[in-house]
Amino acid sequence: MQIKLSPSTLNLFLECPRCFWMDKVKGIKRPRGIFPSLPGGMDRVIKAHFDSFRTKGSLPAELNKVEFDNTELFGHQTQLEKWRNWRTGLEYRDSDGSILSGALDDLLVKGDRYIPFDYKTKGSVTTEEDAVKYYQNQLDCYALLLHENQMPTAGYGFLLYYSPKTVRENGEVFFELQTIKISTDPERARMTFRKAVALLTCPAPATNAQCEYCAWLGKFRN
Repeated sequence: MQIKLSPSTLNLFLECPRCFWMDKVKGIKRPRGIFPSLPGGMDRVIKAHFDSFRTKGSLPAELNKVEFDNTELFGHQTQLEKWRNWRTGLEYRDSDGSILSGALDDLLVKGDRYIPFDYKTKGSVTTEEDAVKYYQNQLDCYALLLHENQMPTAGYGFLLYYSPKTVRENGEVFFELQTIKISTDPERARMTFRKAVALLTCPAPATNAQCEYCAWLGKFRN
């Protein structure tokens, strides 16, 4: 069986190895609630917004900051569209044939270095601690995928948060913008990936006492 994982499935592995194993080996997935459509709509319009600046060879106002000096948007729109699709995203094949694949939101370039760049929407402003907690693995995986596709990285990535701030009388919604820079480590992602792959060849891990989903599933077995 060929194993193919993504940054999101590795997030699940890091959160709860048993839920990850049950999902990939037994096909028993965590229950999902109703998924809001607003984040997907925001993602679509933000990408179109950035793409309009890509064609002009400039940066949008959100990135007019010191940390983006001498930085450009990745200029190959057709290639980026391919990488944005989870079916045709960047791939890394390990020596055992297992595959890590991921879909980028966007990509920045500084000199000969590449910088993974992801958009986020959130109900309120966030903190660097929370950004690292939830998205370190994702950016590490993107750095590994870029590195393994002969695109050396700068050692960091960016998250751009859009959080609703105010609504004016005419109905216009204004957003609070945050850019958070996070250091990346491709080898950390490679280690996580290999540990996750190895787990799939083992018996089911023990129930995670800290996992509400493990507890929920356990109720049906008692």
